[in-house]
Amino acid sequence: MYKFIVSDLDGTLLSSEYKITNYTKKIIQDLYKKGFCFFFASGRHYFEILEICNYCQIAAFMISSNGAKIYNLNKKLIFTSNIDKHVILNLLHHIDLDTNIIMHMYCNEKWYIHKKNIEKYYYDDRSSCGYHVSDFYFFKMDNVSKIFFTSNHYSKLSLLREKITNLFKSDLNLSFSSKTCLEIMSKKVSKGNALNFLMKYLNCSLKDCIVFGNAMNDMDMLKIAGKACIMLNSDLELKNQLPHAEIVLSNDNDGVARYLEVFLNKKVLS
Repeated sequence: MYKFIVSDLDGTLLSSEYKITNYTKKIIQDLYKKGFCFFFASGRHYFEILEICNYCQIAAFMISSNGAKIYNLNKKLIFTSNIDKHVILNLLHHIDLDTNIIMHMYCNEKWYIHKKNIEKYYYDDRSSCGYHVSDFYFFKMDNVSKIFFTSNHYSKLSLLREKITNLFKSDLNLSFSSKTCLEIMSKKVSKGNALNFLMKYLNCSLKDCIVFGNAMNDMDMLKIAGKACIMLNSDLELKNQLPHAEIVLSNDNDGVARYLEVFLNKKVLS
């Protein structure tokens, strides 16, 4: 019934320690050997998603930066949509970041962090993809695929989102990937748009997709999938927005893999 298995990473496929468990790796490999196609859809950088593919020893379609960049099974970039540099410059002109908020950019395959805040503290140590410290006010804004803000203060990120939305609603797409991370892409970028692009690219139907997610940046791809599954640990707002989605075990209980193993045994996927 479902040919394509689409999964978010943080809070979904990865444990709270940002790892693929041995059990999840085994289930992914079993399904891959049986001919199922995997899509990893994440706000993460391409190189981070590629590490997960290599660890699982599979080839997968990679939706990175929430859909700003899409890579095929041969690791070839087949879609990109960057944020207009004039919009970024205007954004920097209008915002004055609280010292408890860190500003990040993915630009030209690299990850940059604004030096104004980095000495205060850094978000976390989840990523093996090294960052570069830079002053964005003297930064060339070409080829920026994603901007994101991290903080341990959700209320401050919410206020920032409200301000940016009021100023740039027609130019940007904003979403929370977690309570500590506000992400900004070009208006036409989202995981749902990326999934729709890939289905057209493969000449297949969205009905053939089973999708797993846990955060608000997963919502539009969950809405259009043949089957939507959300994690027990999902954002409450996501659960309220998708009352008909099936709730599976949490990411710390291998929710995606355990659900797929049951489907495999029942032969529902085939």
